[in-house]
Amino acid sequence: MDLDDFKNNLLTLINEINNTREEESVIIAQELAATVRDRVQNDKEDAQGASFGTYSTAVVPQWYFYSKALSGGALDRIKAGAWFQSYEEARAANNLPIDAVNFTFSGDMFRQIGVTNIENIGFSTSVSYGGQTEYAKNILEYQAPKYGNIIQFSEEEKQTVLDAHKERIGKKFNNLL
Repeated sequence: MDLDDFKNNLLTLINEINNTREEESVIIAQELAATVRDRVQNDKEDAQGASFGTYSTAVVPQWYFYSKALSGGALDRIKAGAWFQSYEEARAANNLPIDAVNFTFSGDMFRQIGVTNIENIGFSTSVSYGGQTEYAKNILEYQAPKYGNIIQFSEEEKQTVLDAHKERIGKKFNNLL
C-alpha cells in the first residue's frame, strides 16, 4: 500500500466512524442500561455498591393493595391476610422478592427506560438514557429523594462504555491496516 492508498483508507475510516457513531452509541447506551437494570434488579445495589435497603413494614388497610395484585391468586392472598398489611407483605403475596429493594413490581418501569436524547457536536455523540414515558419518569423522580438516581451507572459500568468505544474504533483501525 502506498501513501495515497493509506491516505484514502484513512479518510474512508474517518467517514465510516463518523457515519456509524450515533447508531453504535445508542447500542452501547442500551447495553449500559441493561447492565444497570441487572445490577439494580438482581444485585439490589446502587452505583456505589450499597444496598437500597428493605421494603417498608409500615401497615395500611389491606384494600390499599387490591389494585396492586398482579394476579387473582395474589389478590386472594392479600384478602386472606391481616386487615392491616405492609408493602413487604403485598410483595410477598405477589410472589416477588422481599429481601431487598429492587424497584421492580410489574417490571413496567424498567421496560420504559432507554435512550431519551442523542446529541451530536462536532465529532462527538452524547446519548442520555432515562424514563422514556411519563410513567417511568414519575417513578424515577418519586424515588430520587430517598434513593438518588437509581439508574445511575457505576464507575465500573462507565469504564465498560469507554472500553466498548475504544474497541469499536480499534477494530475499524485494525481493518484499515
